[in-house]
Amino acid sequence: MSPRKTLLPIALALAVGLAVGCGHMPTAPATAVQATAGSAQQAAQPDGLIGSLVGGVLKLLVRILNLVGSLGGSLSNGRWRVEIPPNAVNGDATVSLGVTSDSSPSCQLDISPASLNHFSTPVTLTVDCRSVPASDLSSYVIYWYDPVKAAWTEVPGSRVDLASKSVSAPLQHFSGYAVGRAGW
Repeated sequence: MSPRKTLLPIALALAVGLAVGCGHMPTAPATAVQATAGSAQQAAQPDGLIGSLVGGVLKLLVRILNLVGSLGGSLSNGRWRVEIPPNAVNGDATVSLGVTSDSSPSCQLDISPASLNHFSTPVTLTVDCRSVPASDLSSYVIYWYDPVKAAWTEVPGSRVDLASKSVSAPLQHFSGYAVGRAGW
């Protein structure tokens, strides 16, 4: 049997094993549905082998911060970073920051318990935009997804830092966020 004919079944078996088996292990990454449990945005996952492969692409890569409210903290994932000042959250919480990839144009921020999803002082969300030309970046803002309106809304106070090639915004709560040109 030729090396090519031998490698094809092995590669196929590995792909099937990864697509089907790893997603059900206790160490599997959190899915978009798990990462946004209790929120209005839940991703539908297709069925079957092809659905498993496609569904794997749609899952969020989630980072978690066990926050002590009196101390504050920060959390980064891909190009996104959230900074929580001391006493912005009244109590201890679990904060999650989910992205679809390291270069994702959007992120999902959640806090548990949900009753703490309002801040006494604004939390700062920053996104690295080094890949965006400076001429375009000057018009960028951060948007939040308003599930009541089912629409993206510009976050008041969004600002561009051309020196660091980043966009930041003060947040009053966690939701889904995206970066882009003002007015899209």
